[in-house]
Amino acid sequence: MAGSRKKNKKVIKYRRPMNIGVVFFGFIAVYLIVCVYTFFNSSHISGYEVIAGNLAADYHYTGIALRTEQVFQSEKPGYISYYAREGEKVSINSAVYTVDESGRMAQLMKDNAGEMSLSEEDYSQLRSEIAAYMSSISDMNFGEVYNFKTGIDAAILDLMNQNMISQLDSAAESGGSTFARYNAGASGVVEYYLDGFENASLENLSSSWFEEEAYERTNLRTEELVGQGEPVYKLVTEETWKLVFPLDEEMETYLLDKIKENQKTAEDGTVIQNTTYIEIRMDKDKEELWPSVTVEYREGKAYGVLEFVNSMIRYADERFLTFEVLRDETTGLKIPRTAVTEKDFFVIDKDYVTTSGSSNNMGVMKQTIGEDGSSQAEFVNCTIYYQDEEYAYVDPKEENFSTSEKLLQNGDLLIRTDSAEFYQVGQTAKLTGVYNINKGYTVFRQIQILYENEEYCIVKEGTSYGLSVYDHIVLNADTVDEDEVIYD
Repeated sequence: MAGSRKKNKKVIKYRRPMNIGVVFFGFIAVYLIVCVYTFFNSSHISGYEVIAGNLAADYHYTGIALRTEQVFQSEKPGYISYYAREGEKVSINSAVYTVDESGRMAQLMKDNAGEMSLSEEDYSQLRSEIAAYMSSISDMNFGEVYNFKTGIDAAILDLMNQNMISQLDSAAESGGSTFARYNAGASGVVEYYLDGFENASLENLSSSWFEEEAYERTNLRTEELVGQGEPVYKLVTEETWKLVFPLDEEMETYLLDKIKENQKTAEDGTVIQNTTYIEIRMDKDKEELWPSVTVEYREGKAYGVLEFVNSMIRYADERFLTFEVLRDETTGLKIPRTAVTEKDFFVIDKDYVTTSGSSNNMGVMKQTIGEDGSSQAEFVNCTIYYQDEEYAYVDPKEENFSTSEKLLQNGDLLIRTDSAEFYQVGQTAKLTGVYNINKGYTVFRQIQILYENEEYCIVKEGTSYGLSVYDHIVLNADTVDEDEVIYD
């Protein structure tokens, strides 16, 4: 019985069914790996939507004021007191300063200084000067603080001196001192500083003038004894004055173009130069002025020269003036400079451009050879991307859709419809443009740049085969070729 119970040693292995989930996620993993690899090893093309806009540029410059200035010296040694306020316009008979040889008058002023007070009108003048300084103060030019302090001290001294005039006159009459009053040597605006530019003119213009760090200014007001023949004041005697400033390349081009626009030619061919004016805004008081402008060259450098016929008294107390040239803002289509590229085109004499009689399409007449070997004229409906006064620009890669043959090739002969003349295709020139991607692939579009800075360009709107608002273009033209399909 034990033998009948034979053990069955045959083992049948059980095969597990395939796990569909594992296979599915395996495929997903492989797909993701391929996508990641493709992403990091392919060029990334970014688009940009064209918008209308402008570029507001900063055209600030610092110039040196050139005026007709005359320096006057003390006629005798002594202590100087001033009657005329700095920046005041005086006539030839106006009292400007006094000389006290003994110093008694100066001591009298010191003794009575504590008893003197300023009127409300005097305080109002000081508040106006402080407000003007506060409106133009800049952290980038801290040195102006010292000029402001000197100016306020001078203004207070002016006011104090004015209040002491009556006391000085009465003391002089009663004391018989060596005290003398002196009138202005000419009519003009009084200033009490020297800086070495009193005799400067365009003839001796130099780049060293504009080294502001080396600029030195001497205040003529002093409580010390002044010797005979030493400078005590100066007068600006002419209302006309100039402001000279170094030009960068962009402003030089702008001014030369403005000046050229005002040139007219007489019947005998003589160039007549009309006066050119530009608008500027002074940083000091935000005043907008219209000076005439010319361009001067010294030692290979260009300088703008602004000439004014008024407003001299406003700025007579300053040599360096900062201002902004107010240019018309250029408006158009705003695009990044990285989107701009160039492309070669066939240039064709514009007299060979014609239209087909039936469809009125633009194109050229090309000479072809028929099957019998005879010459024939075939109208080629090619795209005219741009046309100037001499040439039309045609894409050398443009093809016939039905035959895939290029419409024009190097060496083709074009026929002029109104004569027996021929023009051989071959001359090329570059056009500036961008790659339009509205249709999902790159298409070259010609642009005309009106203005540009380091980041953006303003291009003309409405040009033939150009751009329009809301067009999409390639942000970086260097990453694509023409007719390249763009995958978003």
